[in-house]
Amino acid sequence: MSDIEVLAITGLDDAIIGTTLKNGREVLAYDYDKAVAIIQKAGYSEELAEAWLDKATNEEFDGSPAFIFLDRGAATSSDDREYYGFSGITVH
Repeated sequence: MSDIEVLAITGLDDAIIGTTLKNGREVLAYDYDKAVAIIQKAGYSEELAEAWLDKATNEEFDGSPAFIFLDRGAATSSDDREYYGFSGITVH
């Protein structure tokens, strides 16, 4: 097994759901809603948290993480989640 380097965002560890390929590189995948909740717990409004994440998701640089929208309402088990935000994404 080989090591891979990924970019992590300090403070959002609890929102990590795995890794995914983005532009041919393995990157961390974050649960968007959990990331918003974590930022809100730090004292920011939902609007500011979402604005920050929206900016972060639009920054394209080598190794930038992916933020995934999970449809928890449609899920009947952890293996039955639907992923939104990127077409053809597979979270590992």
